[in-house]
Amino acid sequence: MIYRSRRRHRSFQISMPSLLGSHNTDADDDVLHITIIGAGIAGLTCALALRRTNPAAKITLLEKSAFDKHKETGAALYVAPNCSDHLLRLGWNPKSSGSNKCEGFISVNGPTGAVLKQMNLGFADEKWRGQDGRDRPWFLSHRVDLHHELRRLATDESGEVPGKAAALHCSIVVKHIDTESGTVELEDGRTFRSDVVIGADGNASTSRRFVDPSARLKSFDKSCYRFLVERQRLLDDPETRMLVEEDGYFADVTAPDRKFVIYPCRENKYVNFACFSPDEIEGTGNGKRRMILFQITAVVNEWSDWDQMGSKAKLEKSFDSFWPPGRKALSYAGDDLKVWQMMDADPLKSLVNGRLALIGDAAHPFLPYQLFANSTGPVLGQGAAQAMEDGVSIAVLLQKGTKSSEMKPLVKLYDQIRRERVNYIQEKTRINGRDEGKGRMTPDELFGMLDFCYVHDEWANTSKHLTTWRDNAKKVNSHPVAAEA
Repeated sequence: MIYRSRRRHRSFQISMPSLLGSHNTDADDDVLHITIIGAGIAGLTCALALRRTNPAAKITLLEKSAFDKHKETGAALYVAPNCSDHLLRLGWNPKSSGSNKCEGFISVNGPTGAVLKQMNLGFADEKWRGQDGRDRPWFLSHRVDLHHELRRLATDESGEVPGKAAALHCSIVVKHIDTESGTVELEDGRTFRSDVVIGADGNASTSRRFVDPSARLKSFDKSCYRFLVERQRLLDDPETRMLVEEDGYFADVTAPDRKFVIYPCRENKYVNFACFSPDEIEGTGNGKRRMILFQITAVVNEWSDWDQMGSKAKLEKSFDSFWPPGRKALSYAGDDLKVWQMMDADPLKSLVNGRLALIGDAAHPFLPYQLFANSTGPVLGQGAAQAMEDGVSIAVLLQKGTKSSEMKPLVKLYDQIRRERVNYIQEKTRINGRDEGKGRMTPDELFGMLDFCYVHDEWANTSKHLTTWRDNAKKVNSHPVAAEA
């Protein structure tokens, strides 16, 4: 049953018999009802940006998880210049989430310990400065700390953040989305409608199948193990000190077919490790050699796969050919290693359908290769960045004054703006993760790709496309005969 609320009481309240909502009409008060399925980094960034672009909008976040079970979870991540720009504009304070600047990198030959390359990134602020002169720093952040701060900003009702606070509801399972009407049916039978639905529900997306029923995640034949190490422990160890002695530096310790990367987060107090190695996937029992990714940190427990225990013995055996300080660094892995099966997906032919638009990993799952440097230079760091760009793009398109009747063409415009860019970056991310000698990008190609990623301003880009779209719409409306033809 679809419940409709009276105009003056329209809101989304879990305490009501149903989640309430209805489409606005041109004669209505033009307050958009926007439902975001998923409250991860993509969904929260979108909600926060919408508070700025459409202060009166009624934003509802429907999150499958309970959040209260989250403990020390969430990999560290890069807040690259093309997304730090937007977060800073939206009121994010890096210190509030313990983020530290990325200051440089060092690349080391794993078997010999020889330093292959070292680079200070002090030039980054100037090189990737915003078109209007704004600073666009490159930060390293713990995912959970960043998530908590985005969640606070998106739902804050104290007046600190402009615009109407987003309403966050947890433990919500979506069963069906009618993309033409914007009707969303929950697993418990409750049904509601909104002007537009944003699918931000991550890798294991429910929303994705309502855009492309044939879309499937596929195994990438790799696994991931994660946890964090206190940086001071590595600083106190004479063997490992050289890997972490510089604030804000990430280190890439590499061999032709295996590597590990470490970089700091939480104000340089903790270190995130990530390690690739050819090995047998744990628990397969088929003896097939595959590339296993050991990521020494913790992970957002969005999927049950993260709960599988990993093997420290296998991790250490995979790197037993590395020079002693490298092996010693890996010995700090705890006994609570968690394993994750890495998944990939073919690019979608469209990110939208009717009133539904996909953002973040629901639209374009990113492999964690963007986390890693190589001997040629720094990383792309675009998984979270592209999710944030998606959220900002949607928010700009749905800015104040947007009517419900414009939803479908604006949703299509979002697809036209975003899909080509994210697909291109996604493919370059795969290339950057290849073993040495298998087509990995050259230094010039990598730095050219960094420019492509980091200089981009999605807020300005989407605004430009929206202006063109509105200008064209005015021309069509001013020539009704031509429009009918």
